[in-house]
Amino acid sequence: MTEIIKELRIEKWVGQQELADLLGITRQTYSKLENWKIDPTLWQAVKISEFFGVDIDRFLPWDTQTTVPKEVDWEKYKQIIKNFIKYGSGRWKITKTKLAKLCYLLDFAWYYYNLESITWLEYRRIQQWPVPDAYFSTVEELQEEESIMINQCGKAYLIKNIEEPKHDKLSEDEMNLLQKIAEKWKNSDTKEIVDFTHQQLPRMICRDKEIISYDLITQEESDNVY
Repeated sequence: MTEIIKELRIEKWVGQQELADLLGITRQTYSKLENWKIDPTLWQAVKISEFFGVDIDRFLPWDTQTTVPKEVDWEKYKQIIKNFIKYGSGRWKITKTKLAKLCYLLDFAWYYYNLESITWLEYRRIQQWPVPDAYFSTVEELQEEESIMINQCGKAYLIKNIEEPKHDKLSEDEMNLLQKIAEKWKNSDTKEIVDFTHQQLPRMICRDKEIISYDLITQEESDNVY
């Protein structure tokens, strides 16, 4: 698998850094991929196949061929946000930053245990890391739908549900993990969860504004996943 990627890269005169940027990983992590230390994820295989214009089956074992990444289910993402508002706050209100962190922890923890994402959103390393670009627009959309209410308190934005959230888009296992994460952080303030995510390997390894590879969480200690 990885030898094919290296052969294509050399044949097309493409540098390791260019492919690393394409995959949202560091050049050092990409080097591990080429040197058989890690395998590309399905999402990475798709991106590489599209980049070189070759069939994805060249990068995947026979039993995973014909599998393709899922499209983002926006209604499911909204349910995740609203259920974290419900279960992640002791007083039915939650800061916008803490809410973003909880959504991230669920996505990456699910990948840690199942090697797939719940949302398939891309998370970016920014100052208040980590958050997908779509988070802000989705929260605004929920506000426009009058599904949530946002109030500013000093520099913080407090969010609460207006209606009881549904969870029919989430499997029982997904909902159980969501509630476990919410329960752990329910009584913690925003700074605590920010500090926690800032000490995780994905942030430590990646550069500013870089798209985070879900694979990085698999290198984390189990006690530090969420």
